[in-house]
This record gives sequence, C-alpha cells and structure tokens, in this order.
Amino acid sequence: MTPFGRSVMVMVGMAPLMAMAAEIQPTSGLWQGQATLLGQDGCPPQMVDQMPGAFSENANYGPQKITFPDPFTPESLAGDFTWVRVSENHWQATFQESTATGVGVLVTDQSIDLYVRSETELEQFSRLQVTFPAAMAQMMGTSAPCVVSSRVDHRYVGP
Repeated sequence: MTPFGRSVMVMVGMAPLMAMAAEIQPTSGLWQGQATLLGQDGCPPQMVDQMPGAFSENANYGPQKITFPDPFTPESLAGDFTWVRVSENHWQATFQESTATGVGVLVTDQSIDLYVRSETELEQFSRLQVTFPAAMAQMMGTSAPCVVSSRVDHRYVGP
C-alpha cells in the first residue's frame, strides 16, 4: 500500500473518533457555582472598595437544580441572554442596557463566554463594562469606563 493510501485509511478510521469528540452534554441535577473576581480597570474607588464583598456575598449559587436541554444550550443556567454557539463546547452571550439618569445615559455592556469542559464542569468568563455619563464619571472620580472581569466555575454536585 502506498503512503497516501495509508494516510487515507488512517483519516477514514479517525472519522468515528472525531465524531465522538462532539458536543458535551452536561448532566442535569444539582449544580453549584463559585464566582471569582478576576480584576477591574477604570472603576471608581468606591466601587472598587465594595467589589470583594459583593462577590463573596452575591456571586455564588447552589446547590440548585438545573435541567439542561438535550442537545445542550445554556439558557437554563441563568439570565435572559441570547446564547450563540461559537465553536464546539463554547457559547457566548452579549447584552447591552442603557439607563437614563438625571445627568445622562449610563450604558452597561456585558459579554459572557461559557465553556463546557465536561459533563460535570462548566467554566464561564464574564466582562462587564459600565460607561458613565460624563458628569457622573467626574463626580465619581473616573474618566474611563469601568470594566470588571470575573469567572464562575459551575460544578455538578449530585442528582
């Protein structure tokens, strides 16, 4: 057999193996999430001072019963986001909200990347950007948008 013929046979033989490495279906049941503040940039000092406490008090959940659709989509996790499949086992959602204030419009942009690592483990990275109206930013002592990055580790804890 020629080297080319062997290569074709190896690739054809690998096709079933590659199909097995498809989308991972997370297990439905009790899940728990732990959030970690990864960092911030451009945020007003009073917000920075409150972030560690806010994350430790409000950012974790569970155990909570979650039933995932089959095939998997992240809608049952949380939030009212429109998820888009970016690649195998990688989903993304983006959200923008504008709020009128007495001094202008406050704009919040959020992007979330969710990775299905296994049937019992999901990893989520979030980036939240808050753009303050100029007068509000000046009162708060910042001129840049406030960007907060975080991670949530979702773990299956039982049926």
